[in-house]
Amino acid sequence: MIGLKKLIMVGVIMATTLQAAPIVSFFELTTDPQKRANYSQVGVENLTTSIKNEKGTLAMYTSRKKDDPNVSYVVEIYENENAYKIHANSPQFKKFSEMAKTTLIGRKVFETNPQFLAEKPEALYVEKNKDYQVNLAEVTVLPEKNKEFKDIVTDEMKQSMQKEEGVIVMYAATLKEDPNKWFFFEIYKNNDAYLRHRETPHFKNYIEKTKDMATDKKVMELEGDTLVNKGGLYLEF
Repeated sequence: MIGLKKLIMVGVIMATTLQAAPIVSFFELTTDPQKRANYSQVGVENLTTSIKNEKGTLAMYTSRKKDDPNVSYVVEIYENENAYKIHANSPQFKKFSEMAKTTLIGRKVFETNPQFLAEKPEALYVEKNKDYQVNLAEVTVLPEKNKEFKDIVTDEMKQSMQKEEGVIVMYAATLKEDPNKWFFFEIYKNNDAYLRHRETPHFKNYIEKTKDMATDKKVMELEGDTLVNKGGLYLEF
């Protein structure tokens, strides 16, 4: 069992302990431009219905590249394997899956191990609100620095969630097949909140302390499409 250090899940699971880490998956999906409107409609229905009706579906987000709206990134969190199976057998997912067969022209799946998952207590329910700032970062860390990097970045994310009102979601996960490759998914109330975040002492401290630990770093600023969660998730590993 993965060591779960702390659990707070407001409105989902209170005062309990998960027996295993939740399932956290990242997807890169490329849509046929001629069929993007239908994909978007069915995709929104899948995400919003699932977050409302499925207890074990904790968060679902889809965002698009600003310079290519046919490329979208999806992040999903399920309480456990059983919760994922319930979702996979739901009518809305089956409808989406059938549609995807003729709509998607590219699909990449990134299976991950969660390292830090935190949300503001209030549930998030956003459809096509362009004010929200959504970032997806990929960082490859030197193997000998991975543990130190984790300690530093986890402290930075904890302070961000505690001290910054405009930081809504911060997730960190590592690729299952390569634990030195990190994914970060972040949602800010707006671009101003993101710019303020970058000026905080804890963010600057993170940048300074880890500047020689990464061999590759990529940050994408995305356009949020559908951003929904149950709120209050807080997990350290």
